[in-house]
Amino acid sequence: MAAETPAQPNPSVVSRASWHYHRPRTDAAAIRDICHDLLHLHEKAEEIKADPAAFHPKLVLSEHVRGTSILDKIADGVNRFCGSMYVFLFITFGIVAWMILGEEIGFDKVPWPLLLTILNLPQLSIMISLQVSANRAQAASDKRAIADHETLIALHEMAKQQLDILEGQDKVLAILNNFASKDMPGRQQQIQQNVNQILAIVSGPGGAPAQPAPVS
Repeated sequence: MAAETPAQPNPSVVSRASWHYHRPRTDAAAIRDICHDLLHLHEKAEEIKADPAAFHPKLVLSEHVRGTSILDKIADGVNRFCGSMYVFLFITFGIVAWMILGEEIGFDKVPWPLLLTILNLPQLSIMISLQVSANRAQAASDKRAIADHETLIALHEMAKQQLDILEGQDKVLAILNNFASKDMPGRQQQIQQNVNQILAIVSGPGGAPAQPAPVS
């Protein structure tokens, strides 16, 4: 019975996994990772310059700099809730309805003191949640900027290598053009003389192949 061939991993999955960042434990850990990358950016740039072809661009998304702790998950939920258009529409229509019904029914007349009190109470929490969201967006932007910078360094080094190759090709073509246009007749005669001398030595006297000298 033939032995079963072990399943090989999908190279595209492996390569994609190596391009992505691992999610940090907390948002503070994401900030520390960014600071670490900035401190070692010069060393990373030198590694990329040494072998730009081995560099793999990294895909950086907002979720790659979001923590996985309980507080970070709560922050994700608050940001999604506060940034929803459904919440915006609900609050807008609710305020308009409150202003109309409060005056008509009489439970909150102009200048709507109860409505203003209710709206002012969560403002501090909302402002803090907005700052948390802004900090996360800034962290994702910084991480993405570092990844783009590394990619540009690799592309720049490969472009320099290509330019060096093209310059070398231009020099070789110039030499061949000079050789073909100016020195070709004289060089042909010299090459033919060298070939005849080599054949004479190899063939030996009388055209017979030369015998190797006996080993004493």
